[in-house]
Amino acid sequence: MYAMTITVEPNTTDAGPDLLETATVTIKEKWQGAVTKGSGFVAIPVALLRLQAKFELTPTEMLVLINLLVHWWDPTRAVYPRSTTIAKRMGIDKRTVQRATQKLERKGLLTRGVNEDGLRIFTFERLIEKLVRDLPSAYTIQAQETFGS
Repeated sequence: MYAMTITVEPNTTDAGPDLLETATVTIKEKWQGAVTKGSGFVAIPVALLRLQAKFELTPTEMLVLINLLVHWWDPTRAVYPRSTTIAKRMGIDKRTVQRATQKLERKGLLTRGVNEDGLRIFTFERLIEKLVRDLPSAYTIQAQETFGS
């Protein structure tokens, strides 16, 4: 099954020592059966979530982007999910998905194109470049986040 490493950082306001604790947990264990063989999962950088306001992403654009990223496992290959598939998942109109992908392209978060078979394709090099460039901002946002006390 899928394995991941979880790094737990103590709250910086705690009086304890500044230590990191690392444990290996499978995704199946983390999600307690909600992720099974064939059900899948998607990895999203937390920086993307922290930067959604800076990138001026609407909730619809963010969810369309996440739905596109569901299909992206090989960084060297484009993805080509249908707008109707994403629209059905989200419970919205196909045209809303198409408008969102156009806006995501204008914002520099993906590239739209057409492959040799005439299928609409999406690539994410621009998203990666933007996330890498704005990672310091994501760290600043992280430092300002507060959690329950």
